[in-house]
Amino acid sequence: MDNDLLGLGPTSPTNALSFNLCPPPRKNESRDETIKYESINTLKPKLDENLFSNNLDFSFVPSGPKKYYEGCREIHEADIRNSLLVEAKRRKYWGTKAVEKMEFEEIQHSCVYHYILESFTETRSTAEATEPYNASRYAEQHGTESIVTSLNPVSSTTLGNTSYALQNPWDYEIMPQSDFVGQTKVIELPSTSKLISCQTCNAEGVAHCFHCRGFGTDKCGYCRGTGMKAGVAHPAVYTHPIVGTFPNQDNRGYPVAGSSIVRPPNFSGNKPYAVGTPVHFMAKAGLPPPGIGHHDLCLFCQGRGIKDCHHCKGQGKKTCSYCGGHGSVRQYTKLKVFFAVERSDYFTHSEVPEILMTQASGEVSLMETQGYLMPIKKFPINDINEISKKLLAQHMQKSLGACRVIKQRQTVEAVPVAKVHWKLGKKSGIFYVFGQEKLCYIPKSPTKCSVM
Repeated sequence: MDNDLLGLGPTSPTNALSFNLCPPPRKNESRDETIKYESINTLKPKLDENLFSNNLDFSFVPSGPKKYYEGCREIHEADIRNSLLVEAKRRKYWGTKAVEKMEFEEIQHSCVYHYILESFTETRSTAEATEPYNASRYAEQHGTESIVTSLNPVSSTTLGNTSYALQNPWDYEIMPQSDFVGQTKVIELPSTSKLISCQTCNAEGVAHCFHCRGFGTDKCGYCRGTGMKAGVAHPAVYTHPIVGTFPNQDNRGYPVAGSSIVRPPNFSGNKPYAVGTPVHFMAKAGLPPPGIGHHDLCLFCQGRGIKDCHHCKGQGKKTCSYCGGHGSVRQYTKLKVFFAVERSDYFTHSEVPEILMTQASGEVSLMETQGYLMPIKKFPINDINEISKKLLAQHMQKSLGACRVIKQRQTVEAVPVAKVHWKLGKKSGIFYVFGQEKLCYIPKSPTKCSVM
């Protein structure tokens, strides 16, 4: 790897609104936490000049392959037979007696090296956020100089040089809870809070109820707007020469099933009612419709055909959902910090599929954690040295200009593998037992269940 590629430090992106190279962690790995900005210290990112000037020495790695192969312990025959028995029962290959009678003609022990490179990265983004807030409470905490209204707008220069100036999200030090664990933290940038009038309700705290169109009433759903318990309009209502009106007629031009409403003057004290209802008949004719009594009227609207809107409680207006009825909202800049882990794996040549090797673990032959790693040069397996150089270059190229690398960790594990040649009667084959978990892999499964 070129030194100039490794020598570039974690550049701080000036535009942290979106990052595509370092995506946020998954939902099952992330943990949201809100931190008060009083506990944040100013961070002055500076690249250590001596970070790459000193050549890292890997002299602690043994020079001969003998020590590494000795570190990879062999799997005993008893463990091999137990692993085969577990796999045979799970896949229904052989019975217990068949496994006990099986002969192991040859056991070939080998070692597969697993190289793991992890880069713990940090990505930041900013976004404007609002929350309902009371003006008097805000004035007590922050003063009246940062209150912005529609009548008295306040510019960024009026409030000082740093209050509303564009801030760099990388100027603050935010530490993760634990290293090499994906997590998310959300904080509020200092000196970005201001109180503004709610534009949704024009600082009134209430908004127009669109469900009842501001009338405060809605058609009764139990009598279908007829005012009758049976849900059918009385014939005298629409045949009377004075009334002559059918219910459920909406003359307001809204494409919904409603009722035309008659609203008596406020001084009369009478409640509004829908046309074509018994109450409408009594208001016009001066007497109730013939042949009906009080028990025939709807129990919920009492013959009016309408009821109070359950959204606004009959007021025609409801509390503004944007400002919570305060008439003002607090606007601030929210900083979101994503800690992610970029991981790459490599296995040396093995007859066991790599997807199965990822489930096994081995003995740690080498582990190194630093801010920036140098490629491994003295490992006895040359493939590990080459892949270390390649993956470090890929991780560095991904992080440049997109995120900041906090730490890097590279690990080499020695995974033991035992290739077993078995014989059972006239049948023979091979299977593998690998890893410290003693996992079993049978390449060619038997065609039948063998019970002996």
